[in-house]
Amino acid sequence: MQKKPNVLLIMTDQHRYECLSCHGHPMVKTPNIDRLAENGVDFQRCYAQSAICMPSRLSMYTGQYLHTHGVQENSKVVDISRFITLPNILKEQGYQTAAVGKTHAGPSDVLGFDYYRICAGMAEGEENDYKNYLREKGLVSTKEPDQSFKAYDSYVSDLIYADTNEAWTGDECLRFLENRDNEKPFFLWATFQRPHAPTSVPVDNPFPYNPKDIELPSYSERWYTKPDTRRPGCENTWNVFNTGEARLREAMANYFSMISMVDDQVGRILNSLEDKDELEDTIVIFTADHGDFCGEYGQFGKNISTFDVLYRIPSIWYWKGKTGREQIHEMTEMIDTMPTILDLLNLDKPKTVQGDSLADVIHGSRERCGRPWDGKEAVFFETPFIKTVRTKTHKLSICNKEKRTWGQLYDLVNDPLELNNLYQNPAYSHIQQELTLRLVHWFIKTDQPQIHSAGFSETAPPWRWYQPDS
Repeated sequence: MQKKPNVLLIMTDQHRYECLSCHGHPMVKTPNIDRLAENGVDFQRCYAQSAICMPSRLSMYTGQYLHTHGVQENSKVVDISRFITLPNILKEQGYQTAAVGKTHAGPSDVLGFDYYRICAGMAEGEENDYKNYLREKGLVSTKEPDQSFKAYDSYVSDLIYADTNEAWTGDECLRFLENRDNEKPFFLWATFQRPHAPTSVPVDNPFPYNPKDIELPSYSERWYTKPDTRRPGCENTWNVFNTGEARLREAMANYFSMISMVDDQVGRILNSLEDKDELEDTIVIFTADHGDFCGEYGQFGKNISTFDVLYRIPSIWYWKGKTGREQIHEMTEMIDTMPTILDLLNLDKPKTVQGDSLADVIHGSRERCGRPWDGKEAVFFETPFIKTVRTKTHKLSICNKEKRTWGQLYDLVNDPLELNNLYQNPAYSHIQQELTLRLVHWFIKTDQPQIHSAGFSETAPPWRWYQPDS
């Protein structure tokens, strides 16, 4: 009996889509990730369901929107045993399931991993294996006194590159691959903690970028008049108006260095699989949980706003000799990840999954059911109190918080930076109405109870995402 293919899911945290050399960034060098994009399928318009770590990661592993799985914020007390997750499905199919790096999706064993080594995002009772590693070596990572967290959490660490969490994550992935059961297929989640803050680089930074060479995007304080620009915490001050351009450039240079360090570790993992003659039998996905401003609007980090830069993510699929080689410009969503992996493995997706399989497109077919595949007409994402629908040309966000409702409508063709709010503009009333109806229809269609009681008897209309068993 032929062994099922392996799955290597590589994830970064808070990684802006444009910050890859294969996506045209003028400075960032990512030769190993470029290798995947050049020889695989690169979805150029993939959007996360949240710009917050835990909700986004659970959307990926459940294939569900936030209001469906119910996790809107980061939490250590979420009961994820009620979810049908991708790792648990693969575990039931005989896969060795391993998570290495930043998990931040609930207890790893309940999520479906039988092996895990964690550097951040631990659930209650889980060990921080990376901190234990540093402690055992007598190492500590220091910060600039008092100021680093206020100014992008950006600094030069006293660690050398070999002891950074990027190198540790790479080492632990190689350790798993070396010691695993070769008779079974594996599912490895190589989940890098950064370029999320702390934006620190090692003292022997192997991939330095000169801050003086960084050209900042144009910025003004105009975007601060938007109703959803603020969030609790330090990132309210993480902008050029508080720190000046020189400090922002330094943070961006460190951000670029962290991406190149991640890329270096990706290369080590891919080379290890190639050396073991396993790369041909491994589906490789590179993605991120959400984006980052990284200088856009003079801002760094993220907040609760609905800018594309916080939701657009890399989504690169490579299976040596079995995937097409193409850039896909149609819109897709992070919740498509789970059903696509299952489809590539010839496994059925659970009824609870709301995403769509992209397996045919990855194999090189642009037709579905006899019609050309042109991606999704709209994608949806959420943050606490805010629901957003994005089409190819417009974006509508509606918020209801503290007895106050407001909206934002943007013409993405003529205003790609989303600065001119057209909500309640009479000239755009027809578009506002159309997108409002689309948003309401989506919410009703996807807002169903997670668990149906034994006596559940609703007759579900055919367009509902979940069809109860008769």
